[in-house]
Amino acid sequence: MRSFLTSSLLLAISCGMLNAAGLTWPTPNPAFQQGLPIDTYVQPTVSGRPESGLFGCVRNDGARFHEGIDLKPLKRDSRGEPTDAVYAILPGRIAYVNKVAGRSSYGRYIVIVHDGERPAFHSLYAHLASVASGIDAGARVDAGTVLGVMGRSASYSIPKNRAHVHLELGLRLTDHFQQWYDRQKFGSLNYFGYWNGMNLVGVDPLDFYQLVRLGKVRNFAEYLKQQPAAARIRVYASAVPDFVRIYPDLLSRDYAGQQLVAWDIAFTQYGVPKEWTPRFASESLDGRAGDVRLLAYNKDMLEQQSCRRVVDLRGGGDPQLSKGTIKTLQKLFGFR
Repeated sequence: MRSFLTSSLLLAISCGMLNAAGLTWPTPNPAFQQGLPIDTYVQPTVSGRPESGLFGCVRNDGARFHEGIDLKPLKRDSRGEPTDAVYAILPGRIAYVNKVAGRSSYGRYIVIVHDGERPAFHSLYAHLASVASGIDAGARVDAGTVLGVMGRSASYSIPKNRAHVHLELGLRLTDHFQQWYDRQKFGSLNYFGYWNGMNLVGVDPLDFYQLVRLGKVRNFAEYLKQQPAAARIRVYASAVPDFVRIYPDLLSRDYAGQQLVAWDIAFTQYGVPKEWTPRFASESLDGRAGDVRLLAYNKDMLEQQSCRRVVDLRGGGDPQLSKGTIKTLQKLFGFR
């Protein structure tokens, strides 16, 4: 009989586990674990540049943001369609499954909330050809659980030769997303509740995996904490946003028993509100409810960015919150 240690080692090898916490690579391709170049596992766009399948300002000559990473298949069937399984990267709860491919640019997609982590971040797996049996909202999964088969489903056309799984890691902004969505008058239904992509903000999945593999971070919380702040913004509001209730681990101090008047929020380079400091009436701040102030910003970081800036430095005038940041604050605080 195999020992428990031997069985665990075999499981780790077969599922591509990267650390003791069970972080698993989401596809059968071992290239990342072997330290091979990104072109061996990243699916590029029509440009053919491997970087175009990464996270960040990698599309349209740097003008368009890509929220996740695109991972290519290893195997295909006789029709040229991928047959690679897609795996859950960590244990968690299935929070959402969209099985109607044409409704979303994500196509068929699955969201898992890793509720054993602090904060309880999510992973999202998009463009699936099919969803595995038993993968339904509310189900629990382990790291390495097969979620479905990689594919090219979407509300637009993805050719066979660019089939992939799109992976995102991040946080959701609000549980009241529908109210914001209705005010925008998009003219189309929101089929996805608060798991609509417009309600999600994310980090670079590949960077996270690389730092875990190198032993520089052990988990998502450590990764998020070490991300530099691109800007710090004060919002005068006495209510506690959904985001704070969902992710209390991102608070810098407790607010229980205090009279709230404002929140100081540190944003990452691509707009994740990573740290929240409640401010109290006893601190005698100069501001009124609804005021928003830019407290500080990282000029060098922002100038190096070609898209998705938290603060807009263009035009030669004073720095201004970008349109994207304003929309984020609207969702976080219910501002109109």
